[in-house]
Amino acid sequence: MPEPAFLPVQSSVRSALSVLILGGIVLASGCGSLSSFSRKEQVRQELESNPKYSIGGVRGPTERALNRATWNKRREQLLKDGDAETTAALSEFDAAQALYDAGKFKEAEKAFLALSKERRNRYESMGSRFRRTLGLEGKQAKDMYGTFGDAIEEDALFMLAESQFAQKRYAYAQNSYDDLLVRYPSTRYLDETTRRLFNIARYWLGFPEELDDNGNATVKVASHEDGEPKTSATQENPHSALDRVPVLPNLTDKTRPLFDTYGRGLQALRSIWLHDATGPLADDALMLAANHHLRTEDFVEASRLYTLLREQYPDSPHLRDAYLLGSVVTLASYQGPAYDGQTLEQARELKEEMLALFPTLDAAERARLKEDISLMREAEIARDWDLVEFYRAKRDFPAMKLHCYLVINRYPESKYAEKARETLKSIEGQEEAWAKSPFNFRKPKQVARQPEAPTGPAGEVHLPDSRENSETPSPEKSGKKDSPEKPGLLQRMNPLRRLEQPPRLEQTPPTAPEQETPSRRDDLAGGESQQSQVERTQGQVPAK
Repeated sequence: MPEPAFLPVQSSVRSALSVLILGGIVLASGCGSLSSFSRKEQVRQELESNPKYSIGGVRGPTERALNRATWNKRREQLLKDGDAETTAALSEFDAAQALYDAGKFKEAEKAFLALSKERRNRYESMGSRFRRTLGLEGKQAKDMYGTFGDAIEEDALFMLAESQFAQKRYAYAQNSYDDLLVRYPSTRYLDETTRRLFNIARYWLGFPEELDDNGNATVKVASHEDGEPKTSATQENPHSALDRVPVLPNLTDKTRPLFDTYGRGLQALRSIWLHDATGPLADDALMLAANHHLRTEDFVEASRLYTLLREQYPDSPHLRDAYLLGSVVTLASYQGPAYDGQTLEQARELKEEMLALFPTLDAAERARLKEDISLMREAEIARDWDLVEFYRAKRDFPAMKLHCYLVINRYPESKYAEKARETLKSIEGQEEAWAKSPFNFRKPKQVARQPEAPTGPAGEVHLPDSRENSETPSPEKSGKKDSPEKPGLLQRMNPLRRLEQPPRLEQTPPTAPEQETPSRRDDLAGGESQQSQVERTQGQVPAK
């Protein structure tokens, strides 16, 4: 037995061991709170340490303008007091710019391409990476390649794309603009780049260019003349119908890409609203892409883009057209009552939302929208009636009656309700004829009528004794044996044989005479005796 002095020590040791064991169990089982905490901490450290997830290089319009002004001042200073390498690069850029200003776009393109490759190899070649690893990189290289990259390379890439655009080599220009956006997402030339890409996409997709009062390019994508929505996509397409085939090469027109003109145009629009989601042309690019899919009858993709425009740009001037054309393409993707009705419901909801969100609609537009909504509701009723026709082909009369009642109860004022009532009447006649048909082998068994109970002289009903017909026939009378024959060997080997009949239940033995309850006949007899006693007391019937 341990001494009393060691008892506190033992208790503390046991407590420590229990805590360690419990902690091991919690860690081994992966406790949710601990694992989530460690995971959040790991993600936070990764976001802070990895420059890939940093938003330090993201700049808005004001910061881009300030950065452009800062670079112009620094550029003048570098031309005077910069190192020899930087001064030579700036001089080379000025020479290429002079060629561009002189209209020699091909020579300018070659000069800008050579300068951009030289600046890129200065930071991304194998030799530069090796020198950077060993710490042998020059100080001017680190100073020049700052937080936002190499400004000379950025200028060279943009001017390279401008030279290609001036030569109408739009496919090469799109590649150069995309390269600029990938390497410099917040480039100082973001507005000019997105505008160029938008013009290229509009030309490739066949949308005419329209100018506003200030001379800026606009996107008129829809009008509401003559009561029907019309898009600029319905106008004559300057390209041939072969442009829809992406695998056919283009060997005659240098302004278009070699393959898939439409696909490259959609790619240019996608670059706009991905790299400049808050820019002035983001909603225009979405609307233009959606209208192109509307023209090519790709209603599913058009509906997706219209939905994206409504959700991401609720203050866009194209919001009204996005609702109207979105309901049109959503309804166009509805394939009939035999298919999914989600698109039909979405189209109806869009028109109802349009009535609520745009109070400036005139009376004719509101009347037309309400008429469209009523037609869509009629189409929803037709979906329920289609189930009646479906079960009519299967001659499933109970299911037909069920859906007819549903149509009558839900839409009592519709034309399908009257059809449902006529169908119910015809179903009753068909069921009666089928019940009498000799080809109906599942006729219901007729239940024998019970004989009427005899009546007494005073009108009393004498019910038959319930025990008269309660006797079960004996096995000798019925011709059946008490126990079924045991199945043979072949029958027991058959997996599809019938199960053996359950054992017959034994009848309950009769109770003692003093505990036996009187039968219904005795009850009636007892009732008659009481009545006779009353009559005798009143003197109406002489006592026996």
